[in-house]
Amino acid sequence: MEYIVYCDESRHDGAAHNRFMSIGSLWLPRSRKTELTQQFRALRESIGLKGEIKWSKVSTKKLEAYQKLVGFFFDQPDLRFRAILVDQSKLDLNRFHGGDRELGFYKFYFEMLEKWIVAENRYLVLLDFKKNKGADRYTTLRRALENKTKGRAWIDDLTVIDSSESPLAQLSDLLAGAVAATWCGFPTDTAKSRLAGYIGQRRGASLLAVNSSAEIIKFNLFKIQLEIV
Repeated sequence: MEYIVYCDESRHDGAAHNRFMSIGSLWLPRSRKTELTQQFRALRESIGLKGEIKWSKVSTKKLEAYQKLVGFFFDQPDLRFRAILVDQSKLDLNRFHGGDRELGFYKFYFEMLEKWIVAENRYLVLLDFKKNKGADRYTTLRRALENKTKGRAWIDDLTVIDSSESPLAQLSDLLAGAVAATWCGFPTDTAKSRLAGYIGQRRGASLLAVNSSAEIIKFNLFKIQLEIV
């Protein structure tokens, strides 16, 4: 079977107030991309949301509309989401990543993706464009995935897109943003906290609740275990 994976990340700048970063991904059968994109775009227009869908745009005025976008995800059996959480306060860049934060970032991207790549399937991986210091980051990530899955699955391509032109990529941004914001903390009784609570309600568990494995389920949230020795 062929799959498309829309990837996005949130709070990955290493700022002191952003202790946790999330790297998220929306997975769907490639055969359903056009249909689901059209349905999501139609929903967005019907509820009066114009422009790009982003976690940063969640507001009291738009809360109900954003809840409907979240509902779209949970009501579509073919859509699944996986994110990993990284405690940036425990990153030992010198010991494990040669002092290169960007290299460490893409290593975590690899961990997020590789665990959901299933034998005999084909994957098109789409990352939101990010200006990197290293010109070969994307090709290196693809090569690492190909080497790890060689003989059991296929990476048809791993490339970048402009998420402003892709509704489903924006849905991935929304979910990844909610995860990171919940773990970093935000004021209670705000539009963002209420939307995060609604996601948890539909998920059946708070966004603070992580899964113990990379089991392929509707909404998998895994926290990377980093130990300071």
